[in-house]
Amino acid sequence: MSATPPNWPSGIPIQKETFQNWSQGITVFNVWTCIPQSPDDVVTVCNWAAQQGWQVRARGIMHTWSPLTVTQGESTTNVVLVDTTKGLTTIKVMPASGGNPPQVYAQTGATMLDLMTTMENAAGGNGSASGFGFAHIPAPGNLTVGGALTINAHGTAVPTPPNDDFDIPYGSLSNLIVSFTAVVTDSSNPKQYAAKTFSRGDADAKAFLTHCGRAFLLDVTLQAIDNYNLRCQSFMNIEASTMFAPPPTPTGTPPPNSAGAFLNQSGRVEVIWFPPLPQKAGDPIPTTYPWLKVWTVAPAQPSGSTLVTQPYNYPFSDNLPKWLSDLIKFIVSGMPSLTPTFTSGQETITKVALQRPGGPGDLWGASKNTLLYVQDTTLRVTANGYAVLMKKNQVQQAIADFTGEFVDLLLQFQNNGYYPINSPCEIRVTALDDPSLIVPPSGTAQSPTISSLSVDPVVQNAGWDVAVWFDVLTVMIDNSQQVYQFYEQMEEWIEQHFPSPTYRYMPEWSKGWAYTANNGPWTNSDFLQYIRTTLTTGRPTDDNWAWEVSTLAKYDGSGLFFNPFLTTLFTA
Repeated sequence: MSATPPNWPSGIPIQKETFQNWSQGITVFNVWTCIPQSPDDVVTVCNWAAQQGWQVRARGIMHTWSPLTVTQGESTTNVVLVDTTKGLTTIKVMPASGGNPPQVYAQTGATMLDLMTTMENAAGGNGSASGFGFAHIPAPGNLTVGGALTINAHGTAVPTPPNDDFDIPYGSLSNLIVSFTAVVTDSSNPKQYAAKTFSRGDADAKAFLTHCGRAFLLDVTLQAIDNYNLRCQSFMNIEASTMFAPPPTPTGTPPPNSAGAFLNQSGRVEVIWFPPLPQKAGDPIPTTYPWLKVWTVAPAQPSGSTLVTQPYNYPFSDNLPKWLSDLIKFIVSGMPSLTPTFTSGQETITKVALQRPGGPGDLWGASKNTLLYVQDTTLRVTANGYAVLMKKNQVQQAIADFTGEFVDLLLQFQNNGYYPINSPCEIRVTALDDPSLIVPPSGTAQSPTISSLSVDPVVQNAGWDVAVWFDVLTVMIDNSQQVYQFYEQMEEWIEQHFPSPTYRYMPEWSKGWAYTANNGPWTNSDFLQYIRTTLTTGRPTDDNWAWEVSTLAKYDGSGLFFNPFLTTLFTA
């Protein structure tokens, strides 16, 4: 077996490695993986691949579910992965200057933890916390910046004056890009690749801001804000029936102690709800208490809050006790009827830990330290994911409807002896990718073309201003078809319950979607066509799905940045 691929450029380390994603649902052995030491090395690899007829894929931490890097079962004989995490990690913070807001430059192999730590420690900020930050960020810190931007990663927050109304977009990270450098076809030689820097105001820039793996970004400059302190309170004393209660009318004021009421108060909420299942068919549904997190901008430390100076402050969710770990092993290996005991145990462990005096139930500190809370030791689950665009006054009704359907589906499956879901459902809310607050070096910023939060004429005319993110998590069981059947039925309900023009539902690119019961996620051709149609209808010809496909193809003349799934997805 050759020690390197044919004619491999000298000086760039390469070896065969296993690619395995977060949920371990995609595992591909013996994939050539190189470690560039500089952006020039990446360009060299791309030119080598173009000459050899190979394909190139950027590889970061592999914290993903969807097949945007490699696909399960594909031949990787002529594929080289580029590990960006070793040599593309430079971060530079630029305080506000000359009328421009703060900005941060990051190469795409830097992790979100390193990015946020560097920003927090930078001099020149004038906020209530040191350094700089963003309005919100994804919960895991061990993600690469490039990976997060590929799929328009997000946290949870909507602007809520007067205290939480920063001069920066509250949509996805992709919408914060001011400029970036990508490896693209050399305009003077279509068989050669070169590094090209784009400004957010450039006409073609919006095609790269969310690209699902169809491009290779080397670095980005993101708009930032002065850092701030956040209080994060956890509540597990509100019954699900109260938190998810429908409003008096579909757009009416959310009931007291409902998720929508907390959203209106603080603008920052997350619900983690362990599945409510009777111990046996026919028993009443037990009373459950979702884990509700509420973040509030708080310049000074509130009385009763615990100061935190580091992230990851929920160790109980990262390291399950042995008896729970044993239970999930039994469930996965053929004893699914233990699922109600397992989910009840998860809820109990969480409630006890949060209510412990001095525990993590009420935290306060610099934004990074309450926004980053998922570590690699967290239970590895699979997940579906959707963003449903709507008006903010529709959120509580949408949550009530979704959680009601979730319970109905669980009971339907349990009554047939099936327990496909053994982990929580999660609900977050963000604003959309409105580019009006971005200050590009030149021109006018436009919304990312294929972001799940993209703002287009349809969104503007409908008056949508938020997206509710719905995810259902589970550890895969032996009978995976049960899981896929559940996800297919949940997806069909979302399609029927959130139709256009009242809503728009979109995939959470990094998660599972487009389900069929027989073949699992990313296999439903009708759903794939829905995505293409939705990102075309009512849009100008220079900002629709076909334009995205042709623009990225124009900058990838040799078709380097493809895999079997992307070939299927990126058709006009």
